[in-house]
Amino acid sequence: MTSRDKVVVVGGGPVGALAALYTARRGYQVEVYEFRDDPLATSGPQSDLSLIPVTISNRGFRAIDGAKIPGLTEDISGYSIPVHSRMVHSKDKHGELRETSMPYSPNGECIHIMQRTSIGQRLLIALQKQPNAKVFFNQKLVACDLPNKIATFEDVKKQPQNDETERSAERTTIAEAQARQADRRKAVSYDYIIGADGAHSALRRYLMRESNIDYEQSYVDARWCDFFMPPNPDGLRSLDPGHLHVWPDKDRVFIALPDVDSSSRGGMVAPVAEFNRLKEHPEELEAFFHSSYPGVIPNLLSAESAREQFSKREHLSLLSIKCGQIGYENSCVLLGDSSHTMPPFYGMGMNTGLEDVRIFFQDFLDPARGGLYSDTFCPEGVTEAYTKSRIPDVQTMTDIACKHFDELKEGVPSTAVIARKQVESNLEKYAPALDCAPMYSRIVFGHERFSDAQKKDWYQKILFSTLLTSVLTVCTVATIVQVGTVLA
Repeated sequence: MTSRDKVVVVGGGPVGALAALYTARRGYQVEVYEFRDDPLATSGPQSDLSLIPVTISNRGFRAIDGAKIPGLTEDISGYSIPVHSRMVHSKDKHGELRETSMPYSPNGECIHIMQRTSIGQRLLIALQKQPNAKVFFNQKLVACDLPNKIATFEDVKKQPQNDETERSAERTTIAEAQARQADRRKAVSYDYIIGADGAHSALRRYLMRESNIDYEQSYVDARWCDFFMPPNPDGLRSLDPGHLHVWPDKDRVFIALPDVDSSSRGGMVAPVAEFNRLKEHPEELEAFFHSSYPGVIPNLLSAESAREQFSKREHLSLLSIKCGQIGYENSCVLLGDSSHTMPPFYGMGMNTGLEDVRIFFQDFLDPARGGLYSDTFCPEGVTEAYTKSRIPDVQTMTDIACKHFDELKEGVPSTAVIARKQVESNLEKYAPALDCAPMYSRIVFGHERFSDAQKKDWYQKILFSTLLTSVLTVCTVATIVQVGTVLA
């Protein structure tokens, strides 16, 4: 199976690997260039970010299904844990620990939690079985000539290996240094290039140099610190694996997710000022946990372990990115975090990226080509059409993810919010023809556009508010009439 056009994918994470799979399955030669080591060949230390479990929902699984690799979806789901509810941990008015379970769906639907590395590895294994796909690791994009379709990569493994080599490098001439650098670099021509190289995308930088792109980057006033929570001494789980566990407290939250090995991973999210204070005064961390996240210490973590992990682990910034353009002519597109980055509170970052792949190929490329196979990978106008269609949705999803932080910090919603969600859930279950459902169900379990889901949620809020006001008005009038009758 051969084709004239050659596609280069920058980034070999889940989104990049899936994009390459879609490309290879349509008969095109595809080359993936990944900055990191081969995860299938190395077992060295991983970054804290790669260790944090991710959630995969219906949108993500549908995108993986779209690769049409027999057994791939089942293989990936086999490495996951189904989670049906959120468990909110707090204290009651007597100071006793309290747990409140909040199901995600009235129809028994669930999200799946798994290691980021597991899904990436399964996709890479499937990709490397494709005869027209090649994957290169330790490759850094150092230049991209978009008009002439040439990308330059540098092998980051070809670096000085010892002190003597480094000292000799100081005595080399500029010409010799340039020659060594050239030896590590290679120019790669392509017909189409896909950027899936994450929030700090190198390809996006070159795209911004070539085009006038509106670009917005902002940070949540909070940091994330990852904590490993081992299973109980008897090997059993310390947390119910059927729940995503949340400890809310004003402007901070602790989130714990079950892992496949009976352990759990926890994320402490707190204001930047609080992180700075605790770094200066680590002896206050235990009291901070008791006050903000009651029960985590000592039920899940010892105070000593919490202090050690807080001091050694990365304190990650929570970033959101919006791009006003995610493509260049008919030769380049950005997918996943390279085109939109959102904080992790809704668990939709990876799912949205995987859905980018499905929508780009199935809804835009395939119809434009009139079928799966054609010599031309991207017909005229497809990239622009995808960009105009997709940007409003991914920007909406980014806003929703940022706003969801407030809901997590709130913990158990107000009575009015609970009542509205209950009504929406009942209508979703017993009267699906009315198309009334909670926002979470639309986003996580549905497949409609994010912008449409948000509009429908606005309408439902207005409708519920109007109905509630009408009921209260009727009750008030009835009470006044009744009192007037008694007085008469």
